[in-house]
Amino acid sequence: MLTLSRDEDARKDDIVEALESHLQKHSARLSRNASFEPYYGTRKTPSKARSSSTMVGVTSDDSEAKSVVKGRGRRPTAVKQEFGDDTGASSPAGPSTTTLTRPDPSGPLTQRTPARPRRETHLPPSPADVANLAEYETTQFYAGLNDLYSVSGIPETLASVRETCSSVTGVQMAFQILEAAGLQRATLPWVYLTDVKLGRGFQGPVLSVYYPDLFRLLTAGFWMPTLLYATTSIFLPALLAYFFNLTMRDVRRHGAVVRVARYNIDPLTFNIVKALLTYMLYGQLIGANLVGLENVATVRQAMFGGQQGVLIGCYVCMIASLYEAAQRKT
Repeated sequence: MLTLSRDEDARKDDIVEALESHLQKHSARLSRNASFEPYYGTRKTPSKARSSSTMVGVTSDDSEAKSVVKGRGRRPTAVKQEFGDDTGASSPAGPSTTTLTRPDPSGPLTQRTPARPRRETHLPPSPADVANLAEYETTQFYAGLNDLYSVSGIPETLASVRETCSSVTGVQMAFQILEAAGLQRATLPWVYLTDVKLGRGFQGPVLSVYYPDLFRLLTAGFWMPTLLYATTSIFLPALLAYFFNLTMRDVRRHGAVVRVARYNIDPLTFNIVKALLTYMLYGQLIGANLVGLENVATVRQAMFGGQQGVLIGCYVCMIASLYEAAQRKT
């Protein structure tokens, strides 16, 4: 039986160290004893002491979580170990209690100073901002006008009117309307009706209102000049232009050659006949006795520029007809 010498003045740590040395020195014999099996374990090599691992309870101020400390005598970082005074000499690797300390969030070092409230300052806009805003508003205004212009149907109407006026028929109709307006002014005069004040008070502008004297439609003073002008400027030229149509051309259809007229009434022939009738009747007064000198004078004076104005219109229409024919040949 092996005995361990013990000094009465030895301290606790000295006793634990002496016991550890004694057990390691006589491990070959003591490891066979069942009483020391918890210390040496079941290893085949008794020279090495069994490293026991114990569960160490860790208490925290926040969560009181448990952690496992492996190895004998290890100290975790930032962990304060407190060994009990009742640890015996026979169990040098006894359980130990560790306490995790965390700084109090409400402590003086962790208290955050409240941020100083920011004062909102209303500064005037810069010149660049004013310019950008003005440019944006102008762009939006023009975009709205463009959309309104497109939805109103004005572009389609203008395109249709332009297409009509860009032809010989359009030029001819323009001169015919101008001549008819002059004739209506002479044969169907406008009669004064009343005055309308456009402004308030006595100094406002006054607008005179007129209306056509429709009772003239029941007199020969309206119908005789109107029929004379229609005969010499519309009916006779149209009749001769229908038969003397210079726009006829040969076209092959389904293997057969047929003659097709570009215009049912040749505009060139129409204006030539109209110019001849105007010159002979209104200029030279040939046949004026048959239709009445008064009627001839009324029509001649009603035209803008007299018979010379009618002749100028005929010349312009003839040039337009020749120009269109030349374009079709090229």
